[in-house]
Amino acid sequence: MRKIDEQKKQAIEHTVLVIIKEEGIQGLSFGKIAKRARVSSGAPYVYFKDKTDMLSSLYLKAKNLFDQGIQYDIDQGKTLQEKIFFSVNHFARMAVDYPLEANLLNALRDNPKMISEEARIEGSSLAFPLVSMYEEAVKDNRFVSDNLELIYAQLFGPFIMLLVDRQAVGKFATIEELNEIIKMSVKGVLR
Repeated sequence: MRKIDEQKKQAIEHTVLVIIKEEGIQGLSFGKIAKRARVSSGAPYVYFKDKTDMLSSLYLKAKNLFDQGIQYDIDQGKTLQEKIFFSVNHFARMAVDYPLEANLLNALRDNPKMISEEARIEGSSLAFPLVSMYEEAVKDNRFVSDNLELIYAQLFGPFIMLLVDRQAVGKFATIEELNEIIKMSVKGVLR
């Protein structure tokens, strides 16, 4: 059995993130990844059995990174409005700090069939503190809608759109701008 070279694996993973940012998720192939990572053409197969396995692994890695510390941030709020603000702000800060991983998560949100069902289920379970808080707010009739999909879209869509639009022209959103748009989103979902 081949020895796992962690540096080579990290180079492959980073290259995948860069290709997705530059060319989109459809631009991925193991041959292109190997060439850009400067590894042998068979090297990606040492670490991943296929593209689905590779994207599922990277998805879970990014989800773990983004969901880490979410409960701590939620707990910084005293009111429901503050808790929701801190929960959304958590992800906005992560997207700013880890733009390649944020881009991967956005690309996979647009192409969910590119990861395994198991990865999708495991990734969803990582956001339990967030989901639990939002479900409780629905149960207590605190949101303007009981459709959590609409609530998520209203809370997360605006800041993601701002980040994507700015990145498309080589600019960045400031944390002040992100906080402002998040505050507007939070006000828009609460009764």
